[in-house]
Amino acid sequence: MTRLLCAVVSIVMLSASSAAAQARTVRHASTSLGSERIFSILLPSGYAESDKRYPVVYLFHGGGQDHTAFMARRMFPALARKQEAIFVMPAADRNYSAMSADSQARYNAYVASELVDYVDATYRTIASPQARAIAGLSMGAGQATRIGAANLDKFAYIGGFSGGGIRLEGESAVDPNELNAKAKVLYLSMGTKENIGGFRRVHDALDAAGIKHVAYEAPGTAHEFQTWRRSLYQFAPLLFRD
Repeated sequence: MTRLLCAVVSIVMLSASSAAAQARTVRHASTSLGSERIFSILLPSGYAESDKRYPVVYLFHGGGQDHTAFMARRMFPALARKQEAIFVMPAADRNYSAMSADSQARYNAYVASELVDYVDATYRTIASPQARAIAGLSMGAGQATRIGAANLDKFAYIGGFSGGGIRLEGESAVDPNELNAKAKVLYLSMGTKENIGGFRRVHDALDAAGIKHVAYEAPGTAHEFQTWRRSLYQFAPLLFRD
């Protein structure tokens, strides 16, 4: 029994070590923002031993968090491994929601141009919109859905967990026909103990505009990681299925 327990512990430690070996923090200079930017990256198992190219998932954390938020969750590396994709988790400014519209626009442009270009130039990615996803939770949901909807030539998979949405009116309104033609998946989620009424109104508005999307309600959860964990498990299997 003792030997069996030791073997199990060794396997768990080896798995954790393997995940840690593939995860790293990267710093690079942004010319458009005039500052150093940071992101975490999780490479697929066997990345170093192969010449295979991979799709990329860009994941954005919530307010008050940083680039380590996803990797700090025990469930995340195992979920990511199943996707056979590269996961990029930027350290977005924690006060992004309070930034001016111009500052937000500059950051969003950095993600869609400089960050994507840097990742494609540095890692073995499949450099096409059909092989890129962008998603986030809470504050990060707003970032991901805005960036994704405004850059359909870069991202074909868009996800917003407990936040975000698609603008149907105003200067930055999306073209429903273009969104339907270019986005393979538009996924939005909310816990039923959050602002579920507002979420359902967004869902109804998207339906009325004829925009194809997935709307997931996490039963019995609030603005918390349990909602986002369920959202990730729902969103991940929809990616890169072609």
